[in-house]
Amino acid sequence: MGDNFCFDNYVDRAYIVGNILLESGELDKAVACYNHALALDENFTCAMFHKGIALVSLKRYDEAICCYNMALDIDPQDTGVLEYKGIALIEINRYEEAVKCYKKVLDIDPKNSLAFLKMGHIYQIYGNFKEATYYFDKSLEFNPDDKRAWYLKGVVLAEQGLISSIKNKFLEALKCFEKALELAPDDIDVLKDKAKVLLHLSDNERAIFCYRKALEIDEYDVTSIAALAKIFKNLNKLDDSVYYYKRLLDVKADNTILAEIEYLNNRIKNKH
Repeated sequence: MGDNFCFDNYVDRAYIVGNILLESGELDKAVACYNHALALDENFTCAMFHKGIALVSLKRYDEAICCYNMALDIDPQDTGVLEYKGIALIEINRYEEAVKCYKKVLDIDPKNSLAFLKMGHIYQIYGNFKEATYYFDKSLEFNPDDKRAWYLKGVVLAEQGLISSIKNKFLEALKCFEKALELAPDDIDVLKDKAKVLLHLSDNERAIFCYRKALEIDEYDVTSIAALAKIFKNLNKLDDSVYYYKRLLDVKADNTILAEIEYLNNRIKNKH
């Protein structure tokens, strides 16, 4: 496509080309197409909405919110626009305004699982675990196969376990992570958070399994490599610990890691 790919007098063409560019990741060009469509028809809400999506991807959140506000001026009951406005507001930490968006979504659509999920996430950020759990449960009530809701509920329960030292919270968190992994077995974030909970339960072997599984997905994941190095050191399995510290050094050059490898190698020599 040339630089003038969408600049004719056909509003639909400008919008369609904008969507193609948005899908392919050519965000600035997509915005230009949506701007042209809106110049031809200032009430073209679909162009406003998709321009907002492109601007969020460009991290131009205030501009995206302006687009969503214009679309809502035309149709205040558009739940899709309200949902995406909430996402943009969360990105710039305007949580109270985001809550208002999602509450309005739920007034219009009381079974909207995404709105419940986002509400739960906001309360999680606030550290209000009771409210967060309530909203995650409501999200799962209407969409029980939402891996993200299971994962975030597990994170909340794990955070409660860390604060309260109540073992049952860790056990509940594990159930949530395991459900999330049933739905998405290769989710590296879930695997790593599950491993952290297992470590708090002193279940080193299962934690090692999770971190190794994470490394099968991303062999350069620093968190997993560092965790394995420390676990094996604590278990006095020094050869395994050195192996992972060397892998960590390959990914992250650091004199403290090199010093740790030398220290462990000296311990290994002294054992023989």
